[in-house]
Parts: sequence; structure tokens; C-alpha cells
Amino acid sequence: MAPDGQYFQGIEPRVLGTNPRNPEAGRIFVWTKIGWFERVAGPSGNVAFALMPQSENELRNLISQNNPSADLFELDAEYRDMVIQEFNEQTLSYGDVSEFSEEDHPEEDSQLYHQHDL
Repeated sequence: MAPDGQYFQGIEPRVLGTNPRNPEAGRIFVWTKIGWFERVAGPSGNVAFALMPQSENELRNLISQNNPSADLFELDAEYRDMVIQEFNEQTLSYGDVSEFSEEDHPEEDSQLYHQHDL
């Protein structure tokens, strides 16, 4: 079962990638209540998550700019769980920021998730 971090409470997290057979060779994106994040692996193996201010359609257009046949795919459960765990570890400090806090806007957070056409 996927870790239930503060950004995933009450929703099913989405982890999408451009290469379902070898996720590390493609781009990886995570959907949270506050939006899309791209998983970025550094040369020494460190991982960070960059906020992507796009809708799913804009995200699909972005990845297809360099490769028109590129698309987003659901990644397998084991890889998804690993990415979610990494995301939770990297973003623990965001909980202190009011714009990211679940308690500040619980209804808006729920509505934002459902507005995206996944």
C-alpha cells in the first residue's frame, strides 16, 4: 500500500511517467492536492520534486514538444510507492507553509484534485 503523506490524505496519488518499462529513463510526474510535480534525479542519485504549474493537458503538450509520440503512462505499483515515499520525504517542510496546508483549505484542495482530467 502506498504511503499516505500529507499531500495524499483522502485521495489516490497519481504517478505518471513517459517510459512505463524503464521509468528512470523517462520523465516522472506526481499529482498531489496542490498540483503536478516532476521528479528530478541528480547525478549523484539525489531526488528532488519541482512544481509544474500545468494541467494534465498542458503537461502532455509539454512532454510532446521534443517527442511528438511521447505520452504519460501509469507506472506500476512498486515504482509508484517508491516515488510517493521519496516525495513525502522531500516535501515534509511544505506542511508548515499555509498555502500548502490541508487545514487551511480542505474543500478547495478536494475540488482542485477533481478539476484535473485524469
